[in-house]
Amino acid sequence: MDEAQLKLVQIFMPRALRELQRLRSENIRFVHYTSADSALKILHSQKMLMRNSTLMNDFSEIQHGLECLKAAYQIKDGERLKNLMREVQSDLPEIFESNFQEQFTDIENETYLISISEHGDEVEDEFGRLSMWRAYAPKNGVAFIFNSGPFSADSEALNAFSSPVLYANPAEFCTEFREVVDAIEENLDYLKNCGGELFHTMLMYAFRFAVQSTKHSSFREEREWRVIYSPKLLEREGKMDDKQKQRLPAEVMSLGGVPQRVFAIPFVDYPEEGFVGATVPSLIEKILIGPSQDSWPIAEAFVCELERLGVGDARTKVVVTGIPLRH
Repeated sequence: MDEAQLKLVQIFMPRALRELQRLRSENIRFVHYTSADSALKILHSQKMLMRNSTLMNDFSEIQHGLECLKAAYQIKDGERLKNLMREVQSDLPEIFESNFQEQFTDIENETYLISISEHGDEVEDEFGRLSMWRAYAPKNGVAFIFNSGPFSADSEALNAFSSPVLYANPAEFCTEFREVVDAIEENLDYLKNCGGELFHTMLMYAFRFAVQSTKHSSFREEREWRVIYSPKLLEREGKMDDKQKQRLPAEVMSLGGVPQRVFAIPFVDYPEEGFVGATVPSLIEKILIGPSQDSWPIAEAFVCELERLGVGDARTKVVVTGIPLRH
């Protein structure tokens, strides 16, 4: 990201940039909770699947983000934003609103996600987070502890992007929205020189990520980040070429009895494009074995799988938490 790109991100996505900088400076790790069966399939295939947002636990999450955005856009700060847009280009609000509405069906129906959470203190590092075990891996569960390097890489190698989740009701969202409008106002002369097309592009990114990464406040303890992939939008931008399709191939499979299209992120580095640390030995710091009456056989299976994938000291990386199994 060069200086000009950084300045635009500071204006249009200030919270996301702050969270990314915190992630890097504090060397925060991520965790992904899943069943032992799914975890083994991840290691066998050396890839993670991005599923359609409409098949998430709460399929209304994208709608919640949209409702928060609508609420902010329709009040005073939204009107202020439209007036600022007109100073850059007289018809920009109308063009932007039409294009956003046209793209929203793709945002709503063609957003693909992987959900991960920030991994916390020493207790959490030993046992995981009980609420997450209960929600996502209550029996025979596994938690992958990931190094965050690939998630925070300044790279477009995959055209899939990490985004911190904002936990907000409409009023709280309006506060975040106001920060963006204030930044646009403070940098209006600079943005006028950039032109309407660039303003449109950056605001579209900001609105899209806001819709895709906003959840109800009650989920705050999950501390979620999302890896977001938008294939239809990439098609609109002319970026869905053969290389892109090879790097993130589409597959059709049945998961939980539901036939569906998924996109796979292989555990592969692209060092020439600044994307490294994604291979299994570099990416996986630890594997926690959660509540199960079969913890030790499961742990042994994952030790063998890590050794097969060339992970050194694999036995020290697989930890049985010993959390009691509730029947």
